[in-house]
Amino acid sequence: MNKKNNKQFQSSAARMERAMLKLMNKTPFEKITVRLICENAGVNRSTFYAHYTDIYDMIEQMEANLQKELMNNYPTPGSVVPLSIESFIPFLEFIRKHEEFYRIALKTRREFPLKQGFEPLWNQVIKPLCLKAGISSENEMLLYFVGFQAGFTMILKYWVEHGCAESVETIAHIIQNTIPSVWKRPS
Repeated sequence: MNKKNNKQFQSSAARMERAMLKLMNKTPFEKITVRLICENAGVNRSTFYAHYTDIYDMIEQMEANLQKELMNNYPTPGSVVPLSIESFIPFLEFIRKHEEFYRIALKTRREFPLKQGFEPLWNQVIKPLCLKAGISSENEMLLYFVGFQAGFTMILKYWVEHGCAESVETIAHIIQNTIPSVWKRPS
């Protein structure tokens, strides 16, 4: 039986992900099917469904793996100021490097992109900023965070849909300008 940690299971997943990326480069997302992925990867449908519930789940898992890669290569905590231009640049460079994937991932997004690493971001950045601004209700904090994430997501979506034409520095400045003003209040 193919278990998640054995080499054959992992090899099948890697082949399907490579097939998906290849298809994403030449086929409109709406035309990509499980059958096409399986044909290109040389696996059968049951193998696909042993890994993913559907194509959207596949995209989400691929993005989670990319996010792990990003986090492993991100500057160490404390080396950059959170929510600063410098903190956005490595992320934006990573998005640009994987532009084709993110064009599809952002188009099909069902959740905000800051799922991985949410808890440290929430506890070490967002909550302290809100408390500093006099916001003590966790629900209100979450609403500010959701608003920021929505703007952040739409900026990324627009940027990749237009070929990442603007520099990462320009996008970093724009994202920084979407930070809620209550988080920027002087102490």
